[in-house]
Parts: sequence; C-alpha cells; structure tokens
Amino acid sequence: MSLSSRLLTLALLAPAACGKTPAEAPPGQAVMDLRHTRPPGGQAVARWSGDSVTAEELTRRFQEMSPALRERYVDLGSRRDYVESLARFDLLVREALAQGLQDDAEVVEATRRALVARLMRSRLEEAPVTITDAELAEAYAARRDDFVRPERVRLSHVFLAAPRGDAAAEATARSKAQALLAQARALRASDFAGFGQLAREHSQEPRTAPLDGDLRFLPLDALSHEFGPELAQAAGALADEGALSDVVRTDKGLHVLKLRARQPAQHLSLDDVREELRVRLEGEKRTRAWADYLARVEKQLSLSVDLDALGRVPVDVQAPMRAHTGVMPGTVPAP
Repeated sequence: MSLSSRLLTLALLAPAACGKTPAEAPPGQAVMDLRHTRPPGGQAVARWSGDSVTAEELTRRFQEMSPALRERYVDLGSRRDYVESLARFDLLVREALAQGLQDDAEVVEATRRALVARLMRSRLEEAPVTITDAELAEAYAARRDDFVRPERVRLSHVFLAAPRGDAAAEATARSKAQALLAQARALRASDFAGFGQLAREHSQEPRTAPLDGDLRFLPLDALSHEFGPELAQAAGALADEGALSDVVRTDKGLHVLKLRARQPAQHLSLDDVREELRVRLEGEKRTRAWADYLARVEKQLSLSVDLDALGRVPVDVQAPMRAHTGVMPGTVPAP
C-alpha cells in the first residue's frame, strides 16, 4: 500500500446507500456524505426529492458575492437560472452516486488530491505564525544590504592597457582610444549593442570584453578600488543613460566609458520594511514547519526507499510513449 493510501483509506460513500454515518466509519476510513444536505427549516425557493434551496441560503450566497457579480441577479429570471443551476448540480451528484461513480478511480484520486491540497494549505497558509520584534530586528540586520546600499552605476567600458611610465605605449594606446571614442560617439546613445561590439573587438580587459564590456552594477567606491579613483570620478559625472566619458587614464591604462544605468542610494529603516520582513519571515517559518511535519509523517508511517531496487527500475528515454493504464498518482515534492 502506498504512503498516501496508508495515510488515509478513503471510502466515498453515500450514507443513504451504505447505511453508515460518519460516526460509524471504520478506523482509518472516512465516510463522506456527498449529497447537498442543508440545515432544516427556512423558506424553500426550490424543492426536489429530499432537499431544497432556501431563501435564507440564497440571501447568504448573494451577500458573499461581489457587488458587481450580485448585480447579475437583480432580474428575477437570472435569479431563477441561478437557483436552478444549484439544484441541477445537486441532482447530478445524486445521479452519479446512484451509478456508483464515487468508486471511480478518477473520482477517488481527485478527492485524494483535494485532501492533500487542503492539508498543505492549512499548514502553509492558514497556520498561525508569530513573528516577534526581536526576530524582525535580527532579520533586518542579516539582510541589511537589501535595504541600505549606496548609489550604484552600471557601466560598459573599452579598456586599452598602457602602464604609466611607458610614453610610447601610452601614446599608441591614447591614439587608439581616441579613435574608439570617435566611433562610440557616432553611435546612438541607446546603441549599447554597438558599443558592446567595440568592447568585444578592441578591449584588453579579459574579464569584461566577452561581456560587451559590461561592468554590472557597482557602487562608486567599488569602482575606485577595482579600477582607480579616476574611473569612479568619471562615472560619477555621467548623468544620462547612454552618455560617454572622455578617455579616462588610470594606473593600468585607458578607458572609454558608457553609462548603462544608475540605481539611486537606498536607506530603508526597519520600520520602513517591517511588514515586508514579517511576511517573508512568516513564509519561511511555515515552510520549515511543513518540512518538519512531513518528516514526522514519514517517520510515523515508516517511509523508506530501497535504492537498490529503485536503481533496477528501467527508464528508457528512447521508448515510445504508451497509453495511460490508469489515473496518474499525485505527488508532493520535498520542501
């Protein structure tokens, strides 16, 4: 018997047919009444054998609709159509039970899936979770870089190596850099692909040349540390996306810069992000609780996997697909 079958052996029975009530269900089974049974009393607006739709129920259902949807039923004819649709659904449920379709494999599997989905929702969405102020403060400190960061710029560059002290090499590199700058200025400001081609073909920075010269988002102090203060200063002076710098001299060589984007500095306090953090922590706690719950269920019901036997099960990726011989079983991935 599979793990899900051991968790619940489900008997989808109509009590009128089997003579059992939920209180009489055998251990490990659920006897479910699939008929539409309503509390007694009330003014019936539609009747059929053994059941009815009452004015009280209908009033409650209309109140639970949005005003826009409720407006559909102001007309008496539309209300009649709705009531008849409710009754028609119940009549077909009874007809299906009379034909024994509660035992159909698809019906049983659909109900099992619905049970598991409802259990997961109760554990992952509805279970109460408490987040303390101390937990919020700890989470804010751990994730501070998400909420507090300096201004960052994203640049593309073409780099030509020219160490200081070699006048001839610098003259050659500067002449080439000026020529590349002229080509870059001939491009539209939004033509990042064209500038990227210049970087791929001419840049001597092996890390960024294959990336169209893209330096990704970096704060100015990181640019200064990585490439030199001159480059950071030039980047800070670029105001508009697509803007070009003049040729920038650093200790290692010459750069032509193109501004791709800016991200403004961000300074969000704990109070600014308290609700966002609370929602995030609640989700993390529910996920951990679900994982613990699954582990307890698997241990309680002695789940085990025989890897040797599993390894001998053939999986032929070349074989043609066969017709389904039954209902596909439901699955619950590991959290």
